[in-house]
This record gives sequence, C-alpha cells and structure tokens, in this order.
Amino acid sequence: MIQRSDAHPLKEHSTHLVLDALMSMRTVTRRQLAQRTGLSQPTVNSIVQELENKGFVQPGSFAASAGGRRPQYYTLYTDHLRAATIRVLSESLEYVVITIDGTVIQRNSWAISSSDTPVTAIQSLLGTLIKQDDKIQVVGIGVPGVVGPGGVLNAISQIPELEDVSLLHKLEGLFDIPIYIENDMNLVALGSVNAEPGHATTTDMVFVHIGEGVGAGIVMGGQIIRGFSSFAGEIAYMLKPIETNEAPSKTDNIETLEYLLSKTNSITEQAKLISTMIVSIICLINPPVISFGSTYASDEMLRLIRHECEKYLPPWTLPLFQLTADEEATYDRGLATFVGDVLKNQITRELATLQK
Repeated sequence: MIQRSDAHPLKEHSTHLVLDALMSMRTVTRRQLAQRTGLSQPTVNSIVQELENKGFVQPGSFAASAGGRRPQYYTLYTDHLRAATIRVLSESLEYVVITIDGTVIQRNSWAISSSDTPVTAIQSLLGTLIKQDDKIQVVGIGVPGVVGPGGVLNAISQIPELEDVSLLHKLEGLFDIPIYIENDMNLVALGSVNAEPGHATTTDMVFVHIGEGVGAGIVMGGQIIRGFSSFAGEIAYMLKPIETNEAPSKTDNIETLEYLLSKTNSITEQAKLISTMIVSIICLINPPVISFGSTYASDEMLRLIRHECEKYLPPWTLPLFQLTADEEATYDRGLATFVGDVLKNQITRELATLQK
C-alpha cells in the first residue's frame, strides 16, 4: 500500500512531470526526460533514482554511445500500480481495472440484481475485485449526480435510491484503499481534454450533455472545476429568463432548461433554449472549446446554436463547438485520467517520505 504524507509542492510538480513523460514516452533516458520536462538534469537524475529505489521504474538496456558513458533507458513499472474504475448506471456497474498508464487489465459489466441496492452491488463488486487483484491501489467511481460534502449524493434522478446517500461513508470503512467519487459530467469533461482524433487539444473546456438528463462538466488548466458546493455544471437547473417581477411559488412548474427541453421536439426551439445557456457559459467562463454529447447533439444542432449565439455575442467571443462522438469511451478515459492522477499523487507522497 502506498503511504500518504505531505510533499513539497515544487518536488511534487517535478515528479508529476517526470511520471507524465515516462508514461507517454514509455522507454526513455534521463537526458530525454530532462529535455521533455524542461527540468534540470540533476533534478531528473534525483527523481529517477528515487523512483528506481522504490520500484516504480525499471532500468533497461543501454543506448549507443556518442562518446563517454552510454545512456541507460528507463521504463515505468506499471503492473503493480493498478486502479479500479466504476461507472454507476441505473441497472449495472461498468468497471475497468487499469494500470497507472491506462493499460486495461480487465473490463466488464456487473448487473444490479433485483435483490441488490446500488450500494450493496457496489460493495459486492469492490469486494470481488480487491480479493481477485491485490495490486489495486485506488478506486474511482463516477455517478450521475452531485457529489456533496462527505460523499453525499444529490440530484441523482436516474438512480433515486442513491439520493441523499453518503456513498463514500458506506464504502470507505469496508476497504483499506482510497476511494474517490466524482460526478459523471466532470469525468467526461476531463476525458475530453485528452482529445479525440480531429478534436482540439486544450486544458480548458466545457462538456455539455443534452439528452436523457442535462448537465455539464468544466475543466480549467486540466483540473475539474466543482464550485464550493460541487454544484458547478448543473445546468439543468438554469432558469428561463424571467419576464415577471413575481417569483414562482414552490408549487409552480419552474421553467428550467431541462423542463423546457422536455416540452419540444423542434431542433430549432431546442437550439434556442440551449443557446441561452451557452451564452451564459461564454460570458462567465469564456472557454476556448465547448464539446456536446448525447441525443440532441449533431452538426446541424451546433450550427443552429452558433447562429443563435451570434445574435447576442460578437463572433470572435465564441469558442470552438465540437461533438463528442463516443461519450461512454470519453467517460472511461476521464475516469482513467482521474485515478491516474491520484496514483501519481500517491507516488510523489511516497517519495517525500524518503527525505524525512
């Protein structure tokens, strides 16, 4: 088990850079790592040595010499750094066991039986996975709802049995490994940062899901933006522009974006409704890219949304609009990125213990 401790921020950042380079380059010399990361050669040498001492990297063959000592290749030893990811759906749990570099060890579906609740199904699945594979170091779970303080789930209409349930509390006492729970749209947004072929590469973007449920995920600087109460991105609750001075009563049908979209099948009307939300996002966040997914998303829909947005904003303020072709695959990629970052954080904390 990787132990936790406080790490110096600069050392942690440098170690992250080296780990990212090792994962992307696979087999690399120390000099190549320094060139790739922009770190000094002594800093890279120190980090690689510490990683080797703890068994996180393996020395390999020697490169041809151009004079002097022959440089040695190093490879990140990923097999013992595994994570389990779970996408919680209404009738099943879609799970993947991966290594720190995203290599898939196992992928399958676990049905939620009629005798199970979603919580007991997750407990059973985790118990089975951890018993089968003692190399799993962390678990990442994606849910279609707001993950509030203490891991309490809210606004999870697709799985009402989990409303107001502290899922984290019901899991962390049973298993001796870290468990993290994250909103599904945040994870799709994180997965979208690792662009699909033909997509823009950026660390700042918004993902918008319009279909069965309405939601968004926001990533800035490669980091998920949750807001102080983890409610950022809950665009389903955005209101239609108010045309009266009287506030609606609690018994009224409040005209939220999700409610209004459910009342029309017209692509033109849908585009008008969605564009009001997009204009607000652009004014508040001004992202360079907004990616759209699910049933309403099409090239024609994006054209209509852009046309509507141009009625209110100068064209040069509008971001790139793009389609997410495979939302499930992007979700899985986001989960893999999420738990990969957790594992990298744990490695840097482990290295920090060497200096104490």
